[in-house]
Amino acid sequence: MRVHIASGPVGSPIRARRQSGFTLIELLVVIAIIAILAGLLLPALAKAKAKAQSIGCVSNAKQLQLCWHMYADDNNDTMPPNAISSTNAWIDGSGPNLAYDLPGATNVNTIRNGLLFKYNTSEKIYVCPGQKQVFVKARNQLAGLPPARSFSISGQMYGGTDDGRGGVQPIILRGNPNNRPAYKKTVEINRPVPSRAFVFVDESEYTIDDGYFAVLVVENTWQNYPAARHGGSASFSFADGHSELWHWLEGATSKLKDPNGFTTTFAGDRDLQRLRDAYITNN
Repeated sequence: MRVHIASGPVGSPIRARRQSGFTLIELLVVIAIIAILAGLLLPALAKAKAKAQSIGCVSNAKQLQLCWHMYADDNNDTMPPNAISSTNAWIDGSGPNLAYDLPGATNVNTIRNGLLFKYNTSEKIYVCPGQKQVFVKARNQLAGLPPARSFSISGQMYGGTDDGRGGVQPIILRGNPNNRPAYKKTVEINRPVPSRAFVFVDESEYTIDDGYFAVLVVENTWQNYPAARHGGSASFSFADGHSELWHWLEGATSKLKDPNGFTTTFAGDRDLQRLRDAYITNN
């Protein structure tokens, strides 16, 4: 249908002007063009959003690493305790504060009561901007709630159990070398060297129960899972102070979802080997 609008009085020498509306076909063409443009632009916008989230995540890992170093500087080079399920740790992981159950998953007091909080009182640096939900193990489901924490610390960095004297009793994970207990002081970090030894890791919401990130170095098994956010990647910080974004090479790494951990992978898994090399090396 077309709409005709005449202007000017009847008999005027001025020619009547006609203002046309859209036909149905023209309207459909416009809608199709808009849909095509949206299809082209939305992936680019999603990619840009993921890029921004990854930059923020790497920055947060860097800020946490700085806090970690400041604690060591104030404590005769001793790292902040990474004791499992303890109040004497870099985060309070005791009792109901386990990060994959409520209220611990969303309880910012787990951060505020930790030993690192005084060095940077921003709660946001403990969270990856790309994490929008938490896994509640008691319900065995994801919940659209803001997480209190996304990061954990390598078990090699003064990790273990609370020794009851303000320190940590190291533990040897299944199959890991008995002669490679967790480091206590930063000067002890040598295999790998500080620039390749990771400290903080952006951990998957499916296994982030305590502040201790475990890696089995002689098995084709993931014990804890790294995150796979912002385009299939996770942020890491290292003992020399820098941070990096690791993009996962194996499709299986982005599909690690068993909340019990211990997912067996295939021999030659490049992502798992890379993580092992940043945890313990025998060279």
